[in-house]
Amino acid sequence: MKIFCVFPVGCVGQVACAALAAMAHATIGTMLGLPGVILPQLTDPTSHDLFLNTSQVALFGSLIHVGAMAGSLVGGGLSVYLGQRATLLMVMPFCLVLWLGMAFTSTVWVLQLMRALLGVAQGFIATTSGNYLVEITHSSLRGSLIPFLDIWRQFGILLVYAVGSLHLTWHEVMLVCGCVSTVPIFIALLFLPNSPRWLVTRSREQEAYKALVFLRGPHYNSKIELQSIVDHFQEEDTNKKSVMEQLKQMREPNNLYRLTFISIITVFLQFTGNIPIVTYSVPIFQAANSSMNSYGCLVSIACLRVMGIMIYMIVAERLGRRLVVITSSLICTVALLLLGVYFLLQNSGADVSAITWLPLFSLLVYMPFVVILESIISILRSEIFSNSIRPMAVSVASVVFFLSMFMSTQLFPIMTETITEQGVFWTYALSCLLMALTTAVLLPETSGLTLEELDHVFKYGKKVVLPIPCVHKKVRISE
Repeated sequence: MKIFCVFPVGCVGQVACAALAAMAHATIGTMLGLPGVILPQLTDPTSHDLFLNTSQVALFGSLIHVGAMAGSLVGGGLSVYLGQRATLLMVMPFCLVLWLGMAFTSTVWVLQLMRALLGVAQGFIATTSGNYLVEITHSSLRGSLIPFLDIWRQFGILLVYAVGSLHLTWHEVMLVCGCVSTVPIFIALLFLPNSPRWLVTRSREQEAYKALVFLRGPHYNSKIELQSIVDHFQEEDTNKKSVMEQLKQMREPNNLYRLTFISIITVFLQFTGNIPIVTYSVPIFQAANSSMNSYGCLVSIACLRVMGIMIYMIVAERLGRRLVVITSSLICTVALLLLGVYFLLQNSGADVSAITWLPLFSLLVYMPFVVILESIISILRSEIFSNSIRPMAVSVASVVFFLSMFMSTQLFPIMTETITEQGVFWTYALSCLLMALTTAVLLPETSGLTLEELDHVFKYGKKVVLPIPCVHKKVRISE
């Protein structure tokens, strides 16, 4: 990919590791996209297979996020002791077993239980993989490589939509998606190094150096970067390694401010409608009385989601994250307002036969920009915290992430009944607008900063240049 050739630090190892590690998010994508494909079969009253009533449908769509809250905390604790890579290696076989359990079950309660346990696995993956990519990537590449997480997550959604369009049974869809989204990822993880920053927290500097050489290449001065990581770790009040020590340090005012900020932004993100629209995509198109094929529309939307992330990878470091968040939020606001106007006209009895294309058009505009927002917030959720508390801080932030995701998904059917479809989409538009305003007021620009420099921005309000050569941009080159 030519985009990466412009960066001064060796990038082949980082790109390869980022692409392979981010594959874990394809599993999350398949989990999120699954209800939109199989619910039409599971809610068919004429079927002789499993049947879900309205309350069971809502649980099936949202239980995964309840499990993810527990998985985030447990996964964060495990990654403190085992490292992100080992934690991911443990969870992939667990995911495969759960997918197979769902594919072959014949009872509703087992299906719901397996779905909730998949949520636990989702929490493990979301917490550890994001931290891993943030910690292995150089500051000049981080903004362009972290979106690999979102590309693979959108690919997982696209995979479910594509498999669902083949007219397979829901059992077969689960079987295919489960195998494809776990086995290749487990094999890929076997070839990756541990995070250098995690190794430093475990006093394994020699292994950290070898990992940096693998990631940065033989022509990069990895010893200088390693010294920067070690010195910053020792610079902090104490070497916070255990789970309880990290939780105590999170109560410090500056860390609490960061957690509050990222929590507010996360809630706004979930109420932009990103996950509810993905989860209930087929019912949305059916409610719009669109003349277009619902599954064909789903595939088109999924392709636009992938395209949006690829565009972001190209412009990420050129435009800056703050500007991209504000712009994307405003575009999503307009798209959701238009979608709400369509449902207002339809529900008021107006003739909308001439604009049946508007729902698809609105979502095609909305989707690439909402996944860009999701990608940037994912980066911020991992990089905003200092190295010494990142595992547990991200776990707590992920609990907020999945709790708000659960609430938005669970409330969608209720909101459509109480305030109708236009009210729902206008609520999402308001959330997008609030995200733009909050970002404009509170978020500093984080692009191009090392994790250590970024920590100083949030501590002191500006970047503090440490007396270590590698923090100066002029030496970020391969020798």
